[in-house]
Amino acid sequence: MKRLALGFMVVAILGLVLAVPVPARADAQVEAIFARVRQINPGLNDYQADIDIALKARVAFLPYNPTMSGTYYHKRPDKHKLVLEKAPSYVKKYPNIFGWNLPVLEKFNSRVAEQTDLAGQPTWRITMTPKQGMGDIQMVEVWVNRNDYSIPRQVTHYKNNGRLGVDVVYRQTDGFLVFDRMTAEFQFPAVSVSATATATYANYRFNQGLSDEFFKKK
Repeated sequence: MKRLALGFMVVAILGLVLAVPVPARADAQVEAIFARVRQINPGLNDYQADIDIALKARVAFLPYNPTMSGTYYHKRPDKHKLVLEKAPSYVKKYPNIFGWNLPVLEKFNSRVAEQTDLAGQPTWRITMTPKQGMGDIQMVEVWVNRNDYSIPRQVTHYKNNGRLGVDVVYRQTDGFLVFDRMTAEFQFPAVSVSATATATYANYRFNQGLSDEFFKKK
């Protein structure tokens, strides 16, 4: 029963990573910024990479710290597959957790709140608030690098002081801007849950000609 409860908790919080939808009638500046984000890596159709994942979670006083490794696959625009060794089934079920789909600008009011430095990077901080109810989500913040249009941070704020922060470190590999490390920190005090998930990526293989069939669930 304990294992089932922990599994449900991890699915619930990890399923939020990089899967939060973004605004609808955004202002013109936000739309222009996101258009540039979509233009990153124009010659990249698909890739695969080795991935190592470490999860450190605590529910009340119970620690839960699995580690996993395997291969992550992605094909534009929105196909993901995660093949892990000795991993819980609930992690394998959500491969897009460890990738990135740029959300469509729908369902939110959005604006550029400020220009600021983030870890030495010049960024725009974009704030987004739901136009209508979106469960417990109250606001989403996205930082966009003003030089290369990558997204180094996203923070989602929830009711009852819940918070999910995702930080991404990128690197250049064979002329493509790709993930080096992704860290997600969860704080949900109302249900006594806190967790940190870290994914590291290595040995990228680009434009392998991955078919749509390959990504179908079996």
